[in-house]
Amino acid sequence: MNVLARKPRAASSVAQRGRANLSLAALALAMSACSLLPALTMPEPPPLLTPASLERTVGVLQIVHGAFRESDLVFQCVVDVDAQRLSIIGLSGHGQRWFSLRHDGHSLATQSTAQAPGALDPRRIVADLQLALWPLSALQRAFAGSVWEVSQPSPATRRLRRQGRLIAEVHYAGADPWQGTLWLSNFESGYALTIESRPLQ
Repeated sequence: MNVLARKPRAASSVAQRGRANLSLAALALAMSACSLLPALTMPEPPPLLTPASLERTVGVLQIVHGAFRESDLVFQCVVDVDAQRLSIIGLSGHGQRWFSLRHDGHSLATQSTAQAPGALDPRRIVADLQLALWPLSALQRAFAGSVWEVSQPSPATRRLRRQGRLIAEVHYAGADPWQGTLWLSNFESGYALTIESRPLQ
């Protein structure tokens, strides 16, 4: 989302460009902009967690800036989570619906439109979202005994490793990842995301 050697553009410029296109209807998070860029062969993402493992109900609006090599994309989504399901609706900057995802902890359903750019990788979108926003303890329980390991050496940094190799890193601008700005870099697959979030009204 190399690009990964540097952070994506400043969050303020991303927000300004996104807000210019927003309507009250909503924007929000689709954590994997790389999956909306030209189709790529990428390693399998980590296992998905159940929606209930978030241990809260939340709805957010977000602007996402994804960067991969020389390509970048700013888009919108709506993310809604409760104990039964996680849903993500991806929108263009003008509010045109691109895709929707629904994960109930057992199955992952997705729909996309002809207007959605590139290939859609629903598992990676959900995996990135959970890596960045789920509680550290929930991720550690889910990955216990597997090749995956997640750690948080400081409140502002989270790291994902597979068999000891650093795969991805998340940086947070504030204490609550569901509000404000965060940056996710996937070193293995070569993409970076800047995500600005705010609660649904």
